Amino acid sequence: MSIRVLILSILIFAGAFGTHEVMHLLTIYAVGGSGSIIVRPWQLGLVNFSIYSLHAQPAQPLDLTRQAIVNFGGPVLAAVPLAALLLYVREPVALAALIANVVILAFYAVVETADLLLEQVQHVDVTWLTWPEFNYGVPALVILITVLTVRLLSAIRGRRIPE
Repeated sequence: MSIRVLILSILIFAGAFGTHEVMHLLTIYAVGGSGSIIVRPWQLGLVNFSIYSLHAQPAQPLDLTRQAIVNFGGPVLAAVPLAALLLYVREPVALAALIANVVILAFYAVVETADLLLEQVQHVDVTWLTWPEFNYGVPALVILITVLTVRLLSAIRGRRIPE
């Protein structure tokens, strides 16, 4: 049962992550900019190694307000369909995986916007906010907590999650 929550959460995360970047691109155009989706190397913060990641890249730099809208809007717009599904999905495994991914997208909305505002308004560079270890580690932790919570609730209720 826990493995199903883990697998489904990861599968939804993969789709939600791509959707999140596409929604950034949509928002770039909505605020009057233009851009594209690129695959770029992303330097790890703790070791000298890069991974590759999708990124919505504006063609020209956006002003602070428009960039903040883009940073917040991408993950929020990606979360909308998943949040809507929460109204109708009752199967515990799917429900847990959807909740985990809505929480992850909310995390991205907050962290991406906070990083921009801290740097541009407060002139504070919190470098670990942009580390891949943080940006993928927190979602991994959310999924792990979800898996453990489902397992605990199943044990407390004295029954397995239905197959």
